[in-house]
Amino acid sequence: MDEETTRFGIYDSVIQLLVDASTERPILLVLDDMHWADAPSVLLLELLARALAQSSLMVIVTYRDRELPSGHPLRIHLADLVRSGGTTEIQVLGLMQADVATMFRALTGFEPEARVVHRPLSQTAGNPFFLTELAKTFEREESDSRHSSVSGAVDNVPHGVDALLRQSIARLPDDCRQLLQVAAVAGQDWHLDFLEAITQVGRTRMLDLLDEAVASGIVIRAGGGYGFAHGLVRDSVYHSLSTARRAELHGRIALVLEQRSGGQSGKPVPQLAYHFIEALELDDSFRPKALEYATEAGRRALSELAYEEAVRMFDMALAKAPPPDASERADLVLDLGRARYLAGDIGGAMRAAEEVSQLAEKLDDGDLLARAALVVRGVGGPGLSVEIKRLCNRAMRRLTDDTSLRIQVLSQLTVALMQTGDAADERAAEESSREAARLAEDAADPDVIFAGIHARQMATSGPDGVDERLELADRTLRLAQETGRSSIAQWGHAWRIDALIQLGRIDEAEVALATQASHAEELRQPLARWRTLQFRSWLELLRGRFDEAGRSAEEARQLGRQGRHGPAEFTYLTHVLGKATFVGGMEAGFQAMSEFIGPLAGSQTLTAAFAAGPLAMSGRLEDAGLALRQVAAAGLDNVGPPMAWLPAMALLTEAITLLDDRDLAAAVYTRLRPFDRLNVSAGGAGLYGSVSRYLGMLAGTLERWDESVDHFEHAIEFERLMGAPPLLVRSQIAYAEMLRKHGKGADLRRARQLLESAIATSRELGMRPWLDRATRLATDLKVKGVFDHPLSNREMEVAALVAEGLSNRAIATRLHLSERTAESHVKNVCDKLGFNSRSQLAAWIAKRSPSR
Repeated sequence: MDEETTRFGIYDSVIQLLVDASTERPILLVLDDMHWADAPSVLLLELLARALAQSSLMVIVTYRDRELPSGHPLRIHLADLVRSGGTTEIQVLGLMQADVATMFRALTGFEPEARVVHRPLSQTAGNPFFLTELAKTFEREESDSRHSSVSGAVDNVPHGVDALLRQSIARLPDDCRQLLQVAAVAGQDWHLDFLEAITQVGRTRMLDLLDEAVASGIVIRAGGGYGFAHGLVRDSVYHSLSTARRAELHGRIALVLEQRSGGQSGKPVPQLAYHFIEALELDDSFRPKALEYATEAGRRALSELAYEEAVRMFDMALAKAPPPDASERADLVLDLGRARYLAGDIGGAMRAAEEVSQLAEKLDDGDLLARAALVVRGVGGPGLSVEIKRLCNRAMRRLTDDTSLRIQVLSQLTVALMQTGDAADERAAEESSREAARLAEDAADPDVIFAGIHARQMATSGPDGVDERLELADRTLRLAQETGRSSIAQWGHAWRIDALIQLGRIDEAEVALATQASHAEELRQPLARWRTLQFRSWLELLRGRFDEAGRSAEEARQLGRQGRHGPAEFTYLTHVLGKATFVGGMEAGFQAMSEFIGPLAGSQTLTAAFAAGPLAMSGRLEDAGLALRQVAAAGLDNVGPPMAWLPAMALLTEAITLLDDRDLAAAVYTRLRPFDRLNVSAGGAGLYGSVSRYLGMLAGTLERWDESVDHFEHAIEFERLMGAPPLLVRSQIAYAEMLRKHGKGADLRRARQLLESAIATSRELGMRPWLDRATRLATDLKVKGVFDHPLSNREMEVAALVAEGLSNRAIATRLHLSERTAESHVKNVCDKLGFNSRSQLAAWIAKRSPSR
């Protein structure tokens, strides 16, 4: 399992332990002072919050909002916690005046007058801790008249808690204050033997001094030792020290800690790193130890999956105790880059990778160049992919002797090349992927073998590679079976689902999705579950289950955010836009996508191709025309990456048809023609229907009517076999629009039949835009006297009377015809409709009566 999978596996185990325990009896879990929590702790809290609905567990979290900086993880995730449901945010306000009076009465034993209450209340905002400290101050005032003493003391209430605490501490003896200074540098809690070793104060004297501190409320007994009564007390003492005094004490504490900790495995490495680094302010001779312990602390944090803590320690080492040797610095920055990547800081990870790559070039170290290129994996995009490509090319120029590293760099290079959107890069990816696959044939390491397969899978991500992708998926599944690796298996199933969807084999794709989902559940990895929900949301759209599709897409979005998966928001908005094409809301969906990716002007060709269809379908024909001209100027070869090419062509076709752009229609038709057997999709998403539908629309624009009919008939049968009613509705309406434009007689009747079916299905599924579109077209045809049957008006009258149960003689009498003529009409009607009995004709009339 990779590191992120392992970390989320641990989180899931913790959550499951709490949820399971709550089934035996309800549990209340209180997490205090979360303003001191690190990012992994907040992430665990967010995951726990999502599991509360299925448990008998209640969690209360307290934090001081004024101590949350803008970048604090709790502030970042707080909105998601509340939005996820089941979480309520309660602002705890300060005590009111009556509460303060009651509190003073209980703590001091006197009845305070209003002025005595009002001044402290205004100075402390009703904070109970501050008020308690004030009450202690009042109690200490020595006077014959306690009441008057308090009245005088209240005029001297210090501004701010720090001043208040310093006033309390100043009353202690000098040697007690000095002891507390050492203790404050040591930390929040401490043991006597440790404090004794640092201060050289005898045990008896130390106990006497601590008794005074306890009596004043500054210190409390904690477990087997002592600690400050509040973190603010410790902060007040610590910050009262001069810089030199603090650094001196940090150095003394570091040396004692190191001496007393014994072997390497038992050393408190993070504490040693902290104290030695803080001691550098006074004594630079501590620099080697500060670097050693900070580096070791970061690496331990990495191994314990505490990525954010690892970043903090590596950053501290580089800032405060930078390595003097270039090779040592490169190794440390490489660790920093890896930690940043795992913590979700892709930009920071890339900066570290670039620095390591430059150092590796100076050191002429091929292995280091390769490792720098592999810092950031599994993410891409036009800008980022170009940077990764540069790192990989730099590594390939200085080939490593390590075949395993070389295969991984080739795979990484292929992934980057296939995402730049550059046609030359796509051709280069074909070569790099084949070399990676060839080298991987002799590999024994499953991860290296997988890297070779992944390279080919990415190189064949376009529609011309669908058959090879299916074979690669099967190879991946065989590798997973041989190694027992669920992490590899879920990729194999994901790739198989992608290929099956593009081939239109939807039933098989849903079976594969069920298996992929079980592996994702076993891994307990958000990104694996994200893939499950991503596939499911699009398949639900294809089946016409729009509400379920929306819920799955939203759940996928939240999981993608938790797993820090960069494309999650884009794929969610793509789904929103895709759903809007069926049920409405296209303008809002397009607006949300535009805000996410930036305005159309100056954006890339792929963006213009994707924008053209929604713009045209929203009625913004001028903007759609601008997008078409941008694509035409750049050329269809530059609409990439290949994975997204089919959806881009489909959306482009919508605009081409509405704007009647015949030049671009001819170019797109030629490029799409080889893929008429496929379903439009991109990695299992972007499902827009049979390629043949779009070929039919393009052929109709080009007035190649017979070809258009063939394509539409194939599309309708393809989508019917897929079991995709929403897609079928769109093909039926597009086909009917083409027939209305060109056809006569039987073609127009065929159009009416298509529209009647589309109207019934779109009404059932709630596809309002398509219901309105089909109804308008059907009404127009009906006004023109076009019906979805070959019968004349007289023959329809005869058919209706047959449905009423009238005999030929009765029909003749009703219509003032001879009985022979009525008999002839009945026979002609049955022949035209392919019926051989009057009951079939009656059933046909009954079925049609609501829409007549």
